[in-house]
Amino acid sequence: MQNLIASFFETAPEACGPIYNERSLQLELGYYFRSHAAQVEFERPYIVTPLKGSTCHQKTNLDLLVRQNGRTTAIELKVPLNGRHPETLYDFCNDVAFVEGIVRSGFADEGICVLMTNDRAFWNDSGRGSDIHHIFRRKGSLLTGAVKKPTGAANTTVVVSGSYSPADKWRGVRDARLMKGAQYLIIEICP
Repeated sequence: MQNLIASFFETAPEACGPIYNERSLQLELGYYFRSHAAQVEFERPYIVTPLKGSTCHQKTNLDLLVRQNGRTTAIELKVPLNGRHPETLYDFCNDVAFVEGIVRSGFADEGICVLMTNDRAFWNDSGRGSDIHHIFRRKGSLLTGAVKKPTGAANTTVVVSGSYSPADKWRGVRDARLMKGAQYLIIEICP
């Protein structure tokens, strides 16, 4: 499934429209998956038990549940275009924990979290930023364990059970029809 998503960003179908927000990416990917003989469910509700120590608000709706070739993949998407860098990165960490919970509970064989944006502040290390920025900007940094909310009422934590290297995963969106100057990252979640 990861390769299929990457191929979408490499060469989107001719009929694909531009990506303006998370919903447009969700719909275009759903159509793309169906054109590759996959079954797709949108906004699939799930309740999963968070890991011990996780205090952030639990998600309940999965963006996409995809079945193809006897495998089920849980997919969460983010398309941040209006700043909110540390908050969005924290929300993405919560997406990872949510998809981990879906896979851990046996509702899916694997999971994928995708972040697509044309805002360079998400992947470009300017030398400024918080610990959460560094996880997504500095190569070799790991997303694992407890992640504290970086701003606002910073009194919540999300706990991620796996170990991921988001800064190493950024790739350019080659098809500018989707979004000019954009990059994406794919975090693959295995059981």
